Amino acid sequence: MDGKKILKSDESFLCRENSFVVHNQLRSGEIFDARLYSPDWNKLDFDDSDWKNAVTDDKIKPYFKKCECEPVREMKTLSYKSCTKTEEGYLLDYGVNISGYIRAFIDMPEGTEVVFRHAEEVYPDGRLKLNGLNVLYPSVDFQTDRYICGKKNYLWSPKFTYHGFRYVLIEGLSAPPDKKDIKAVIVHQNVKKISEFSSSDRLLNKIYSAGIRSVQSNMMYSLTDCPTREKFGWTNDAQASCEQILINFDSKRFFEKWLEDFKFNMLPDGQIPAIVPTHGYGYGHGPVADGSFFEIPYRIYQYTGDSGALIGCLTYFKKYYNYFTSDKCDETDWLCDWDGFTNHDIGKDFIRLIYTVKICDIIIFTMKFTGEDSGIYKRDRKNAMKALKKFIDKDGRCSINSQSAVAALICFNAGDKHKLIGQLKNMIDIKGGHFDCGMFGIQYIYKALSDNGEGEYAYKIITAKGAPGFENWFSRGATTLWETWVDSGFTDSRNHHMYSNVLQWFFVYLLGIKADKNAGGYKKVEFSPTVIKKMRYCKGSVITPFGKISVKWEKLGNRTEYTVNLPEGIKGYHKGEPLHSGINIINI
Repeated sequence: MDGKKILKSDESFLCRENSFVVHNQLRSGEIFDARLYSPDWNKLDFDDSDWKNAVTDDKIKPYFKKCECEPVREMKTLSYKSCTKTEEGYLLDYGVNISGYIRAFIDMPEGTEVVFRHAEEVYPDGRLKLNGLNVLYPSVDFQTDRYICGKKNYLWSPKFTYHGFRYVLIEGLSAPPDKKDIKAVIVHQNVKKISEFSSSDRLLNKIYSAGIRSVQSNMMYSLTDCPTREKFGWTNDAQASCEQILINFDSKRFFEKWLEDFKFNMLPDGQIPAIVPTHGYGYGHGPVADGSFFEIPYRIYQYTGDSGALIGCLTYFKKYYNYFTSDKCDETDWLCDWDGFTNHDIGKDFIRLIYTVKICDIIIFTMKFTGEDSGIYKRDRKNAMKALKKFIDKDGRCSINSQSAVAALICFNAGDKHKLIGQLKNMIDIKGGHFDCGMFGIQYIYKALSDNGEGEYAYKIITAKGAPGFENWFSRGATTLWETWVDSGFTDSRNHHMYSNVLQWFFVYLLGIKADKNAGGYKKVEFSPTVIKKMRYCKGSVITPFGKISVKWEKLGNRTEYTVNLPEGIKGYHKGEPLHSGINIINI
């Protein structure tokens, strides 16, 4: 603390070989034996004469660093919504999918084993539906905790694991559990939510709530993919969602901590793993994953105004770029347009050129703060833009039959936007009003449409009925966002954040809060809402470094009234006309 070492764990620490925590594993669960537990173990007069000195594991070389971000906390407790007797035990439904664990008081005879099995879904007959998530861990009971009763029983919850679940099947009870004795505890990092959103469209409201819940479920000192199967910080997921997270959460410290993990896991040649932190796996998955290292600090600047993360990453940016432009990068196993089930193949060459432009843009932007010469990156960007034209045919259309490729070309101004927009709309129509893209394309498709006067088409694909689409998830009982549009039959998580970038569209386009990327921290904002024909109203707010921005549009007869409540210090504009601090009412 303050540069002084106040505690060091070493061989002087005492431990107990026959611990009351008989087994613990992050991805399987915990076994707690109350017969071995003494509530006095942490008191000064406790008899620890049979405890042994700890042993140092020389194979582990830890890197100690102060954790500057918000801690993981127990955020809320839930009572079960229903309790159903099944052939296997009592099935509890907590109503929503969460990350966390059960807190229980079990009053059963000594030696009774009570088993808690967690799942995100159930079959109609009440059996747990694991969606194949357990197949990666065949040697253990997946998401299963066990409590062995003692002479005296305690209010217990696992200490070394957490689960992703809505349902809990309890085996070993002789009677239904009382609501007060079995609570679900929501656990995630204590990162403050700074937004509100509601509209006349119930589906959009569900998407917002589910997106928020999915992000929170995966805030565990890194942005994990899911709270069930892997609990890994998959960076490809994060690249797609980090902008909306910075809009909806005070997540600057959360992301800054994670960026330090990126730096630590970068290899000497500049490679970044697709899992951060990594246990050694994940290197060589390409820029659809690695690009998050550039996207995150750039978005931190855009939404907080703090350039520190960008500047602190610049040396690492250059090192990665040297790797990215080397022959070694060609030898890797790239993720392309992964959608959780299908890896849409739009070609390494296309992805490489798009990310050359994107990475160079961010390096050039960062060098404005340091005053360094960015000539080499400007040259490479120019060459990449020129090379992208080979993917545009003589009719001005993209030669790759992919919504993702067309949307990316539009967003990077690599062709005739009018012709490309027409092509993209046609592709959407062929799919029955649905999008057909993964985490690469999902970053561009809403933006490509909305920036070019086709906000209704963005709304169309977001609210499309059937698969693939959000409505299909909710019609099947979703309360969080899922990993796959179409079930793979292998390992399908029901609590992923990677498609949550749709929330960015809610705020930037639907509400019209467009924070100037160059100004940083909402210093300059253009207010330009997308008024949807089928909607009656839309309202929301976001807390900025200058205070809360609140906006609402509402249809009143033959006009739409747009209200902007603007904090002092923000330069706000609507169609180029300046707004004043306080309430602005605009007729559209």
